[in-house]
Parts: sequence; C-alpha cells; structure tokens
Amino acid sequence: MKRVLFYLAKMADASATVRVKKIPDNLYEVCLTNLVNYLQRSKCERNDLRSLPDSILMDVYYKMLQEKRLCILGAELSELDIFERLLRFSGAQLRLLQCFQAVIEHGSKLSVELASGYLARCDTNTKSRNSLIQLGLRLGGFLNEAGWYADAQRVLLRCRDLCQAQPQTTHYKRLTLECCHRLLNTQSAYCCFPAAAETYTLALKLLGLPDDAAAKLPDGPIAIAETCSKALQTDDEEQQSSRLDPCPEEWCGGGGGGGCGAWGMSALLARLCKEFSALFFVRCDYSAAHAWSMRALSLLTPHTPAKITIEVLRACGKACVVKRRFSEAGLLVRQGVALARAAFGPAHPRYAAALLDYGFYLLNIDSITHSVAVYEEALSTLRRVFGRSSLHVATAQEDLAYALYVLEYSSGRFYKARDHAERAIRIIENLVPPDHLLLASAKRVKALILEEIALDTPAGQDMREPSLLEESESLHKAALELSMMAFGEKNVQTAKHYGNLGRLYQSMQKFQDAETMHLKAIAIKEELLGAEDYEVGLSVGHLASLYNYHMNMHRAAEKLYLRSISISLKLFGERYSGLEYDYRGLVHVFTQLKRHDRAHHYNALLQHWHDLREQSKAEQQPALGDEQVLPLEQLQAKFFADND
Repeated sequence: MKRVLFYLAKMADASATVRVKKIPDNLYEVCLTNLVNYLQRSKCERNDLRSLPDSILMDVYYKMLQEKRLCILGAELSELDIFERLLRFSGAQLRLLQCFQAVIEHGSKLSVELASGYLARCDTNTKSRNSLIQLGLRLGGFLNEAGWYADAQRVLLRCRDLCQAQPQTTHYKRLTLECCHRLLNTQSAYCCFPAAAETYTLALKLLGLPDDAAAKLPDGPIAIAETCSKALQTDDEEQQSSRLDPCPEEWCGGGGGGGCGAWGMSALLARLCKEFSALFFVRCDYSAAHAWSMRALSLLTPHTPAKITIEVLRACGKACVVKRRFSEAGLLVRQGVALARAAFGPAHPRYAAALLDYGFYLLNIDSITHSVAVYEEALSTLRRVFGRSSLHVATAQEDLAYALYVLEYSSGRFYKARDHAERAIRIIENLVPPDHLLLASAKRVKALILEEIALDTPAGQDMREPSLLEESESLHKAALELSMMAFGEKNVQTAKHYGNLGRLYQSMQKFQDAETMHLKAIAIKEELLGAEDYEVGLSVGHLASLYNYHMNMHRAAEKLYLRSISISLKLFGERYSGLEYDYRGLVHVFTQLKRHDRAHHYNALLQHWHDLREQSKAEQQPALGDEQVLPLEQLQAKFFADND
C-alpha cells in the first residue's frame, strides 16, 4: 500500500503538463481504484492517507464516491482534521459537496457530527482562538452552501461568540462581521427571522450604519468602506490595523493582496448589504430589499471577486423583479447567469442558483415555457450535486411545480406539476420540523394544483381520495397558519394565503367565505404594496370573478375587472396572459347586463389578445450562453447615472 501511496504522491508532485504527457488518465484512475478497493477489503489503518497531498487525497475520496465505498468515505470525512484540510483546498469544493451529500443520503449524520465536533473542539481549548474562528467560518460556510442550515447556524453562532469573547480590536470586529455575513445567509434561508434580526442589528452596529436602507452614505465604494473601517477601530488602534495578519482571500475578497484594505472592506460590505437585502426579501419587505441590493451593487468594484459580484447581481435582479422593474431585472439576472457559468461552470450549484433566479424572472414576465425549461435545467444540475434529498433540490422542485402549474393552467395537465410539488414536500418534511415555514410555500403550491385537478375531474368520478378540495383546504390552512406564526397578518405572504383560500372557497361554493378572504388579501396588499401593484391586481381579478360568476354582482365585477386590466396593461402590456380571464369575465358581465355592444368590444379585444399571444410564441428569449456581459462600470452607470 505504501508503494501505491508513494507513486500517487509522485504523480501529485508532477506539474499538470507533465502529468498529461507522461501519466495516462486511465493508469492514474486504476491506481486510485485499486487503492480504494484495497482499503475497503483490508480494513487497515488509514492514517497513511494523511501523508498524501490535498489534491490526491481529494481524488481518493472522490473515487470512493464513484466506487460506492460510502461507509469508508463517511468515516474519513467525519474526521474534523481531514475535513478541515479539504475545506482549505480550493480545488475540492464541488467534489466535496458531492461526497458530503452522498454520505448523508447513505444514512450518515455527517453534518451533525462535524458541527458537534467543532463545538467540542471549542470547548476543549486545544486549538488557538484564531484557528478555531477560521475553522468555524469555513465549516459554517460549507454547511450553509450544502443546505444543512441548522448545523451551519450552530457552528456560526459559536464562531461569533468566540469572536466577541476576544479583545474587540478591528481584527476581531471584522471577523465578527464575516460571521454575521454567513449567519444572515443561513438564518434567512432557514427562516430564522428573530435570530436573523439580531444578527442584522449586530452587523449594523459594528459598521456604524443606520437602520435605514434609504439613508445617505458617502459617495463611492471606497469612501463607504473607509467610513465603516473607522467605525470598527477603537480609539487606540488607529495604526494597529495595518499590522494585522491578512485575512484569507475567500473571507473578505480582497483579491490576494492581503484582502484587508479598502477594497477588501468594500467587498465585505457588498456581501453584507446583499444579505440584508435577502433577509428583507424573504420577509416580503420588497422596498427595503431593493434598496439594500442597490447599495450592494454600488459597492462592487473591478477588484471584487466573481463570487461576490454574482451574489449581488442575483439579489438585485430578484429585488427588481418583485418591484416590477423588469428591464433592469432582466439585465441583472442574465448578467448573473453568464458570470456564474464563466466562473463556476454549468455543473456547479452556484450556476444552478443563478438559473433559479432566471426562471423566477421569466415566470414573472410571463415567459412561462422558457421559465419551465430553465427550472428543469437548474433542478437537473442540483440533483447531480446533491442527490434527491436536499433542501436545495426541494426548492427547485417547488419552483418547477409552480411554473408547470401556470404553464398547464389552460390545458388541465397538472400531474407532472403535482409530482414535483409532492416530492418537494416529502424532502422538506424529512429535513425540517413539522411546523417549519419552508413547508408553507410547498404546501401552497400543491394545494393550488389539487384544486385545479378537482375542478377538472368529472363529477362522480372515483378519485380514490376523500376529496381533493378538502385536501387542498387543509394544505392552504396549514400554510396560512405557518405564515401567521412567522410573519403575522400584515405580510404579503399571509395575504397570498388568504387569496388562495378565497379562490378555493369559490370552488367549494362557500361564496361568503370566499369574499371575506379576497377582501382581506386586497386590504393587506394595498396597505403594503400600494394600489397599483401586480399582487393587488391579481386579487382584484379574483374577487371580480367571484362577483361575476357566483354572486350576480355584475356591476361591482365590472369595476374590478377594469381595475385589474389597468394594472396588468401598465405592468405587462397587451400580451399578458392574465388579461384573458379579465376579458372573458367582462364579456360575461356585459352579456348578463344585456350590453351587447360592450360584450362585442371585449370579444374583439380577446381575439386581439389571442393574436398577440400567437406572435409571442415565435419570439425567443436569449438562449442560455448567449447573454451579453457588460463591464461593471457600464452596468452600474445604468442604475446610478441619474444620481450623480
């Protein structure tokens, strides 16, 4: 065995060019395969592996994955010292994610074991505080990226406590901010909103920034960075910061020159502002989300690492989508996709994450077919990395389910959408507590699908289920309860759940209950979003349908339809898919009111709409890979030129 290790190490010492010329790939692979099989058969002491260079060690572990030697792989990766080595090796991340997830799907509690191992190491005080903090940042960041948010939070909270237990010099304050950045990402993704609010407050306090996304800051990223750097300094260490050991590049993104100057601080600030935006986005405070994302965009510089630039572009794009600034959103999201593909390649989960944002954008601009295709590619990529039991995969399943639901709304072919929604729910239920907010959205999507399947099922047909509408009601109520627990009543998500219940009660012929739900949804959305928002128009259209088809309130329905059409035309133009239902509704309204001239007018508009939709089918979105990447300065000029 030692001879095999010797030759593997010799291969590692060879340059990449020499290896390509003198060592055939198949010979190297044969060596790895034989080594892995030997280790599996002999059950020998594996300490000899520790002498291998990082690149070869990672190759050995990846070969264990390929050969399905998951028990021995799990035993290796559960060693915290080994895992720390792999975290430090920059070429290991994607393969390490795959190995990590495969071991967990095999039945290991690897995420818990590593987090517990880190906490135990902190308790024993066998390592220096700085090394423990560095390990905590790396391990917490990895667990977060892998989607194991609860364990990531355990690690990062202890890491934050270690930072704050040290003398509060600039160095340790900056490390606390690094911890805050990762914690906010984890807590927002895992819907830990009270804890996230504490992290947000701590970060603002350390930076000396006001709790107001619209507050005026110094002009330019360097001026802002220098202002925040001064806020971190204590009175007697103005000169000390220049003598501190530099942070690793991946922490503050300093571009290799130590990373702790103004450029590095600017990159850290950009990431923090991006996380502030993400927190407000999941809490449905879209104005604050947009403001913080624009601040993050303004902090980018040509020195900012690609990973940070992509994260910021994605946050800005999503914020612009929900603010209905679609031209800006398209520019940002496509740029994020192109940069992610160039930086990480098409097989990386960060590229898949950018695709999910692109699918979200396409869905919101009514390009449904393209949205489904993009979501399918993102899901396929995530499955290759994370398997079939990951919160990342569940999110993509849910997004695809909803896009398919919208796509097939007129055809009634909802079974593929239902399958994806149910898969998402099963994954989430296996990974989070039963009252977790992550279940609310997936249950909402399934409930919408079941309602449509029930309405399309012929009366009296045996569906082998008690009642699809009753199951849909149960899911909607569960989602509403989870939303109320997390957000309270005055929240856009809560309003959406009220609106969904209103539509369901209309289908169940509970018309008074339906009206109550729709009116609640409209009132909340108007208060939070304004009278002309898309979400308001959607709920107004649903109430119009109830009045029109079931409550014989045709004049009230007419006013609501006209209001819904006005909002849709303003935001989306004449081709918007939702206009079909409003035009059909007005034809019915005016027919019932014996105003046949008006009915004929809206019939003509409906036919014109159909013609425009046919034209839209021939129009193509830019193919993936064809996106134009603008220089950063040119991109920023499109957003901030008016403010100069």
